[in-house]
Amino acid sequence: MSAIHTNPRPVSALDPFSAEFRADPFAAYAELRATGPIVWLEQYGIWVVQHHAQVKDVLTDWRRFSNAGGGGLTNYFKEPNWRQPSIILEVDPPEHERTRKVMMRVINANAIKSLRGGFETVARRLVDAALAQGEIEAVSQLVQPFPLTVFPDAVGMPPLDREIMLVYGGMVFGAFGPRTAWYDQLMERAEEVSAWIDAHCARAALTDDGLGAGIYAAADAGEITHDEARLLVRSFLSAGVDTTIDSIGLALRALAQHPEQWALLRADPTLARNAFEEATRYDSSSQSLFRTTTESFEFAGQTLARHEKVLVLIGSAGRDPAVWDEPDRFDIRRRLTHQVGYGTGIHGCVAQMMARLEGEVFFRALAERVGTLTCTGPSQLRLVPGLRGLSSLPLALAA
Repeated sequence: MSAIHTNPRPVSALDPFSAEFRADPFAAYAELRATGPIVWLEQYGIWVVQHHAQVKDVLTDWRRFSNAGGGGLTNYFKEPNWRQPSIILEVDPPEHERTRKVMMRVINANAIKSLRGGFETVARRLVDAALAQGEIEAVSQLVQPFPLTVFPDAVGMPPLDREIMLVYGGMVFGAFGPRTAWYDQLMERAEEVSAWIDAHCARAALTDDGLGAGIYAAADAGEITHDEARLLVRSFLSAGVDTTIDSIGLALRALAQHPEQWALLRADPTLARNAFEEATRYDSSSQSLFRTTTESFEFAGQTLARHEKVLVLIGSAGRDPAVWDEPDRFDIRRRLTHQVGYGTGIHGCVAQMMARLEGEVFFRALAERVGTLTCTGPSQLRLVPGLRGLSSLPLALAA
């Protein structure tokens, strides 16, 4: 039954999954913010929120805006998922509390601190290799190898060819949008890729001293089952590799395109963490996510029906002039007190402190070693549904 709206319903014909929108989402965000606090996207029959205030309200109200309906366009309350739902990302309390408690204990401050030295070693090696070459395709030669090395290493995955993890990430995050020919072709490998991921998330495939072992220790203690431990390791890997790769790539492009900001970082490498934080606000891999309503209720002047999809544009919230001064300006010295780039509330990114550490270590190593950073050609964005990221970034680096 359709909802009865007491106020005129703001409507937009914009398609947030189109190549045109994805090529320049920021102009579309401004148009949506001018349309209203919540807007009906007629092409998909979904709501969208784009102001910082409403984005935060939705993300912090899990009782009315559920994660269990799925993080993408497909409504899990009405349609099945192609894979078993994540037992931490696609559930709500009380089940969510049980699994998140395990994850947060495993990824504690001491664990993150202990990873820094290994992360720094890998970052320096990759930056030195890029410097020695001089001109590189930065996505494949510098950006991707860093998270693909340090994050699975931290989880306890032994050294092996991990490129298939990027295929799996495409399947997971590509499902956030509508079905396309690109996605159908990708899903032809679903059985093979899912089997590889499951096999490498099993306890026997992991080292005894990684974060994955900590998750399995919780299973030994009876806090979760061993099958749930495998699923948590899977969720950890799927959420912690692709997002960080794309965020680092977009941040690297922003620094190369803003030489005055690169000069600031070069002069003071301790700004690396804030530079990555600002890049997450300015142009992050995670531009949007979904929630699904659990009941009919009034929100921002509109009546939302039960089990309606709500698209949450966290990328637009990061450019909201009601919160940020000169929001379209990239400023690595900006004071960031309203960040929602990692989400917020009980479903905020569970591995965000590790992502922040990776970004800080990567850009500090870069600033300490590289004098000039120059784009030698146009970068290429991926224009298919899913995470926002670069498929190529030609760069010249010199000491």
